[in-house]
Amino acid sequence: VESLRLRDQLSRKRSSDSVVPVTLILENGERYPLQGRLEFSESTVEQGTGSITLRAVFANPDHLLLPGMFVRALIDTVRIDDGLLLPPQAVSRDARGRPLVMVVGAGNRVEPRILDEAQLVNDQWLVQGGIKVGDQVVVAGLQHVHPGTEVVVSGGSAPDHSSVQSTALY
Repeated sequence: VESLRLRDQLSRKRSSDSVVPVTLILENGERYPLQGRLEFSESTVEQGTGSITLRAVFANPDHLLLPGMFVRALIDTVRIDDGLLLPPQAVSRDARGRPLVMVVGAGNRVEPRILDEAQLVNDQWLVQGGIKVGDQVVVAGLQHVHPGTEVVVSGGSAPDHSSVQSTALY
């Protein structure tokens, strides 16, 4: 799923720009001074790990880049202006594998929400649909609640099954 999402984002980026830029971070943490470009002809998925291997091409006039050198690549896919960030512990999966959160709904009752366009970015879930600004998402005490459970929302830790910690989305 992640490889398909990345391919979709990159194809949208490529249709608006002719080149997808790539920035290298060298072993010492510094940025390589020249920007590279992504080559789409040689991408593969490692089935055992789900890792995606992409090929980027860089000019190397000073021979700073060496074979076997460890670097990190930053690929600018797309900018998302209407997304919300959620802590990782707030998101679980339903029986079909879809990302899911529990929100506090009417009457302080817990209800599930399937997330649209959810992906992990820097240890947080970036969500583009399924929840909205103002929703109270359950972030602690999830093991004690199920859809329909009436809860008392607290700002601290969840001491028992009738209390959950939530965060309001702004």
